[in-house]
Amino acid sequence: MNLEEVESLWEKYESLLKQMSGDNADAVSTLTEELGQRILMAPASRMADEYNAELGGLVAHSLEVAQWVMKLADSYGLDNKRETVLVALLHDLGKIGDLENDYFIDQDSDWHRDKLGAFYKWNPDCPKMSVTHRTLFLLQHYNIRLTREQWVAVQVSSGSHFEENRFYVGSEPLMAVVLQHAKQMAIREHRA
Repeated sequence: MNLEEVESLWEKYESLLKQMSGDNADAVSTLTEELGQRILMAPASRMADEYNAELGGLVAHSLEVAQWVMKLADSYGLDNKRETVLVALLHDLGKIGDLENDYFIDQDSDWHRDKLGAFYKWNPDCPKMSVTHRTLFLLQHYNIRLTREQWVAVQVSSGSHFEENRFYVGSEPLMAVVLQHAKQMAIREHRA
């Protein structure tokens, strides 16, 4: 993706984020002012064979998930579509890293790039934390208030196969189910 395409995606992302932010408008504005450049530049994955492993990949993936939420919301009977789209746009925010350090950095090993397709590597300077926990940390840092349903949706968005999410299986709010389905559909599109 070239820089022009990335900037175009950012405009769509920021516009939709503003539309969906509701009572969180000021907090979301502060977040995008302070972290916007890092959000824009972040990949969604580190490997070539994974989804959106490129400059602007996080924004592209978040928009794809939000679009799937909008497609699926009515078939699930989801009442809080706006709040769910907001969560879709922010669910992987932790992939930018923490407040100072990027999560993914460019792969500096030709062998890893060429043989394994590892475009990025994990930054050893970014303290260890799951993506969902880091997402929730960043959202609370910027005073973005989440409902219980939104918090659980972010928490389980990486899947119920993680030990920390097994507790919620069978009792996830509908928002979380729709977000997980939307995320899987967005990822599946990249595998096709």
